[in-house]
Amino acid sequence: MPSSAITISQAEAPVLYASDFAVAEDGIIFIADAKDGNIKCYDPEGKLLSVTGRRGPGPEEFGGPYFCDYQAPFLSVLDSPKFKVHIYERAGMAKLSKVGEIYCMMCLSDVILSGKSVLVDAPINIGENAFFLTKRDFGDKVIRYLCPQWRRYGYESKKAYEANYSDIAMLTAQRGFISVTGNRGFYVSDVRLKIAGFNLDGLEVVSFGTPSANYREPRINQKIRNAFEKKESEPIRREREKVSYITGILSDEHMVGVLFSNYDVSSNSWKLYLQRYGLAGNLLSEDILFDATNYDSLFNYYFQRETGILFVMSEIYGDDSTDDYKILGYRLR
Repeated sequence: MPSSAITISQAEAPVLYASDFAVAEDGIIFIADAKDGNIKCYDPEGKLLSVTGRRGPGPEEFGGPYFCDYQAPFLSVLDSPKFKVHIYERAGMAKLSKVGEIYCMMCLSDVILSGKSVLVDAPINIGENAFFLTKRDFGDKVIRYLCPQWRRYGYESKKAYEANYSDIAMLTAQRGFISVTGNRGFYVSDVRLKIAGFNLDGLEVVSFGTPSANYREPRINQKIRNAFEKKESEPIRREREKVSYITGILSDEHMVGVLFSNYDVSSNSWKLYLQRYGLAGNLLSEDILFDATNYDSLFNYYFQRETGILFVMSEIYGDDSTDDYKILGYRLR
């Protein structure tokens, strides 16, 4: 059961679409509102404190803030319509000061802070080599290429990746998830329970992932292939509800955690599970995170390493203009 639950106030400036969030060491909550085009800041009880930015074409405006990460005192925010990551530094409790930005094409996924650098999940070609994971400093002057494109879905060889990519692309939402602890990083895609572990100097160290009784491994069948050919969305939706989706990864000095979701017919919603692995890749435990529900397979989450609390956003339909958002805290240690 969650150890805490915070209801986000919709009184002053309603959240139109919470695409991601982060929780600071003092409990301050930052929510990226992709539809409203800003970053909303809340106190630990869910009361609005400030709003940073607005939608627009200007240099300090957003096309649409999507994914974010916080590592004190910095907040990174992906603005994918403008192909850039904004870097802010906290100045006081609820004020954000812009300190830099990083340009990245075709980034639709995680941007994770590591010191004064950002790990970006976006394809990039260097000569004949293609990479999907890079590390960039705040000035965007130094880029380190971490993982080749063929490792994105956890395959052991480029040949296996090329043989399976066309099928796997039918299920994926093109989301990937990154976690960094010290000089060690972990990556997993949304459709394969196969984790790539690496040092930040680009040396890969582990590859692991263990399907379980609860994990419904995605398998492409002829129904999906036919539906794609005929551009029929309803058969694809029904088939996708039969499989599990990876929706996050987290790590600390003792473990690596993977979140995945299953569709629950009785409640017409998605339920969330957590697997925990030792750093050597051995499966330690698997648990359902009670009360964490969503009408989509991908859950927003944030792991606070200092406290060992995993925060998960539980979202339900509200009125015609807004949804209801609750942030649940699960104490993992």
